[in-house]
Amino acid sequence: MVVSGLSFMMYGSVWNLLSNYLHNPLTFYVDTAHLHWNTTFPAITLCQVVNGETVAELTEQHFGADRDPLLDSLIIDIAFYGGTCYSCEECHPTGSLTATSAVNCTALRNFTEIVRRHRVPCEELLTDCHWQKESFDCCRFFRPLDTEFGRCFSVNAANVVGRSAPARPRLVSNRATGPGWLGFRVLEDVQLYLHDEFSVPYAYVDRSLRETVLWGMRKEIVVRVIEMENKDTVLELPIWRRNCRFPWETVNDEHQLYRHYSFSTCSIECFWITQLQFCNCTHHLMPRPLKPTARDSTQICSFEGLTCLTEHSVEIAQARKQCSCLSSCVEPEYFVIHKSEDFFAETEEEEGRVTVRLLSLPYERFVRNIAKTEMDLFIALGGLIGLFYGMSLLTTIDFLMHVCRLTIRFLASCRQRHG
Repeated sequence: MVVSGLSFMMYGSVWNLLSNYLHNPLTFYVDTAHLHWNTTFPAITLCQVVNGETVAELTEQHFGADRDPLLDSLIIDIAFYGGTCYSCEECHPTGSLTATSAVNCTALRNFTEIVRRHRVPCEELLTDCHWQKESFDCCRFFRPLDTEFGRCFSVNAANVVGRSAPARPRLVSNRATGPGWLGFRVLEDVQLYLHDEFSVPYAYVDRSLRETVLWGMRKEIVVRVIEMENKDTVLELPIWRRNCRFPWETVNDEHQLYRHYSFSTCSIECFWITQLQFCNCTHHLMPRPLKPTARDSTQICSFEGLTCLTEHSVEIAQARKQCSCLSSCVEPEYFVIHKSEDFFAETEEEEGRVTVRLLSLPYERFVRNIAKTEMDLFIALGGLIGLFYGMSLLTTIDFLMHVCRLTIRFLASCRQRHG
């Protein structure tokens, strides 16, 4: 009865010990030895947003002043697709006004040409760039980045287009350079996103980390950053135990859209798969797989596909929120400390001027480390066995030697009886 009671009590203790070992293996602490840190400046991505006046001017140049008003809505929905395209129903074979509408839908089926015509390249989007008050070539640092909003331009991002070409310049801050300071001018209306090196802009980004900058406005954003460091032993843990992924631990090679993993890239890849499940195509602004196949060209939605995505937009959004994406193991935390008020500059030199800077060099960072190793588990189990049964390695060896001695004596006595 005593042994049974002790065994029952030990079972609960061992179960708790194993549960903590398997599911709570990590510990976090704050490192404040900041003298020699290199802090990566936040990645800044600029995505052009729709400007109704500009679209109207370009449409008038190509289709004339007496065009159907529906044409402007169609071009906006195609060039700046945002998840729904209600005007696309007019160019659907079953559209109610297809037969009577003056819009030539055939001339609009080349979505790539419409996007190229109405979305400007980097040279026409950015100018007058400065890092730490020193000027540089904007488009050498701001590289193309494919997102679910179309092609954007990003500095300090790892998933940019053409990553295998020349090494991408990186903006870092340390005690020699001081807090990072980046300034530039935008020549079009843009959506500005702040994110880490391996992330990309996506639909559910934190509102505090995005800002709409209209042409002519002047904007200043001050950011504080807390980075994450991982000890080498964290890499030894399987993904299901540490509950995060490193940038090189991608999810699915067949549907891989980006070279590096992050929560946002996983979300976009899940969004890509969800669109295929509902409508058997993805919208034309989505990134394409890194390993293209012959069927990829047929998976880009036409007017019929965009109409299908519009009809199922609610279901697709709900399914996307249920995607099982893990957080990144290296994702830092950004805090926007200050945003200037929205006002238009008084001088031409200040029109569209955007400044993003660090509040100060970080003086602390989070460190992820293993809390319980295999040796810790072994020692804890040994302690429990000693607590409940009074056993140790020495007593166990002594017990085994005693059993062997008794066995030898028993075999010797049996041989003498039969001898």
